[in-house]
Amino acid sequence: MTRRWIVPALFWAIFASAQSNPAGSKSKITEMSCNSSDESALRRIPVHWKDDYNNKDAAGVASLYSESAYYLTQHFVSGVVHPRAKIQAYVQRGADAGYHIDSIEMLSLECSGDFAYTITRYLATNGGEKAMGVNLVVLRKIAGKWLIVAHEAAVPDPATAVQSLDEAKPRQSRSHSR
Repeated sequence: MTRRWIVPALFWAIFASAQSNPAGSKSKITEMSCNSSDESALRRIPVHWKDDYNNKDAAGVASLYSESAYYLTQHFVSGVVHPRAKIQAYVQRGADAGYHIDSIEMLSLECSGDFAYTITRYLATNGGEKAMGVNLVVLRKIAGKWLIVAHEAAVPDPATAVQSLDEAKPRQSRSHSR
């Protein structure tokens, strides 16, 4: 229920921004890139996250989040873990279960003032099973330090996921075919 408002809110924010700055107007929305110091700090965060997680240091992982951060995941009953203390408890459960992050690859990194986002792909071994997931991480520079304020993790299901966007028409899943 809580996650349902995120996509519509994001849509309306983008729509309102576009309406306040129509094409051809004199003012432009400028996209700012990260300076080298910020980029370096932001690129260290997933490395720190992986190392602390694999060392079962949930407090170390939690230190990367703001006090009021949100962690959205399909692996928790409500889908939302909040605030930082609960994120730490959630991370501790995964670490205690012996889950291991094998790698984290940064796919995208963008900054605008005191906000940034990253998109990463990770490979993990969970209970002897290999897994792949993706993360969208929103960060804010607070008192000179980049902290995660929102983190969404998703694990695509290869059995039900769209396999290609190059196909002329989508295939029906077996449960829908006759």
